[in-house]
Amino acid sequence: MRSVVRSLVVVGLTLALAAGMSFGEEPLPQDDGFGWNGGAGMWEKAGRGISNVTLGFLVEWPKTVIVETEARGPLFGLTVGLIKGIGLGMGRTFVGVYELVTFPLPNGSDYAPVLEPATPFSAARTERFLDTPIR
Repeated sequence: MRSVVRSLVVVGLTLALAAGMSFGEEPLPQDDGFGWNGGAGMWEKAGRGISNVTLGFLVEWPKTVIVETEARGPLFGLTVGLIKGIGLGMGRTFVGVYELVTFPLPNGSDYAPVLEPATPFSAARTERFLDTPIR
C-alpha cells in the first residue's frame, strides 16, 4: 500500500512540474549573460518537451475526440477522432522526446514549437505537425 501511495505522489509531482514548466512565467531576456542569445527559448523548448513527453498522449487523444465530436458529430468523433487522437498523441510524445533531447539547439533560426498548440493543455485543435496541416 505504501508503494502505491509513493508512486501516486511521484506521478503527481511530475505532472505538476510538467504543467508548471509548460506554462511558465514571463519569458527570460534573450541574452543569457554569457554572450549567447537564445537562453530563454532554450528553456521554453525544454519545458515543452517535458510536458509533451509526460502528458502528450494522455491529453491529446481525448481532446481530439472532443474537438471532432463538437465539429462533426458523435459518430465521427468517436471513430475518426479517436484514431486521429491516438496518432496525434503518439506524435506529440515523440516530438516531446525530440524537443527534450535537442533543447539546446534551435529549430532552424529560433526555438519555435514543432506543434501548434505547443503543449497539449490548450483546448485548441492541433493544427501543425511538422509543418503539415491536419484536416
